[in-house]
Order: sequence, then structure tokens, then C-alpha cells
Amino acid sequence: MRPYYSGVRSLAGAVFGFLSGWTIRGAERLPRDGGLIIASNHVSFWDPPLIGAVIPRETSFLAKEELFTTPVLGPFIRSVNAIPIRRGAADLRGLTRAIEALRNGRSVLLFPEGGRMRDGELHPARPGVGLLAVHADVPIAPCYISGSSTPGRWWNRGVRVRIWFGEARDWRDVAGRDSDLTPGRTLYQRIGTGVMDDIARLRELERSASRGAA
Repeated sequence: MRPYYSGVRSLAGAVFGFLSGWTIRGAERLPRDGGLIIASNHVSFWDPPLIGAVIPRETSFLAKEELFTTPVLGPFIRSVNAIPIRRGAADLRGLTRAIEALRNGRSVLLFPEGGRMRDGELHPARPGVGLLAVHADVPIAPCYISGSSTPGRWWNRGVRVRIWFGEARDWRDVAGRDSDLTPGRTLYQRIGTGVMDDIARLRELERSASRGAA
């Protein structure tokens, strides 16, 4: 991990931890080396920095290309490994850069649903996560985040941020090894559906734990 990235991550972790009183589970499950996709639900602008601050390795993430034109934010997110992606289209340039990062042994944080889901619910994945996993031949670790959309309620602990990680799985296991594994949209979509199922299971575990703590 680069010293600069490590410093930004440590500072962000300290600040977010103090402000949100977050609960983190399963980060130790994430492989520390080798290509890895970390796939999370997405409900808030704060999700990428919150999740990135607790991933125990240097990570790239996909961000909509409009953010890179912002005077301050653009240069900053580039410095922490953001990869621009054009939403609403098959952005081969952005996907190629993500595949290269994965093949070079880096981890990439992405949001399979393709954008923020402001209703807080889980929605069907787009095929991009499957495409990346197959072409880079890397495992996928699910992540579930909650509480990130109401930062105004963090200070009094009215809402706590919770970030849960699941076990990384080979994309073939996510798709179903007995199914047709021929590369193509059908396979990529099936992987995306499997990833969202893994995220849904994490959500249920988190909710059960939250009810038990209440």
C-alpha cells in the first residue's frame, strides 16, 4: 500500500469512525493480495469513501466520469485510484482499465446495481460485475452497507453505519458450476444476480444482529 494511500485511508477511517460510530464485520475475510472484486449495494455518495476506508488493502473504485471534471474532487479521486466510467452505456475504455487493474492483482470496489438506489432497497445487478469477473478471472467478495444515507443522524447515533463483508467466492461458484459458463451476457447477468443474492444474505445477517442488539 502506497504511503499516500495509507495515510488518506487512516485519516478517513479515524474521521468516519468518530462521526458515525460504525460497526465493521468481515473485513478480515478479504484476501490481502491478488485480483479481487468487492461488490456492494449503493445508497449514498458516502459509500465509496466509507467502504474504502475499511478495506485492508489499496483499492481502486469505479466512479462516474462527471466527477472527474470537478476542480477539487476530480484530482483527489484520481489520486486514490478512481477509474472513470460512463454510465448508461457500454464504456469499454473504463471496463478495460478495470480489467487491467484486476489482472495486475489489485482490488476494485464497484456497485453492481449501477448507481445509487435512493430507496435503500436492493435492485437487480447490471451485467458489468460478471463481465469483469470473467475476463479478469478473479473472485468476488460481497459487501453490505447501511446507515450511510443519513449522515445528519450520525452525530447523536440516531443511525449507525454498518459495513459487512462476506467471503470472496470464485465467479464460477457465484454463477453455479453446473450451469453454462460460456462467456456472454447471460453468464454475466447470472453472476450479477448471484452477487446480489450474496449481498441480500449479508443484509439479513446484519438486520438480525441489529435486532439482537436493540
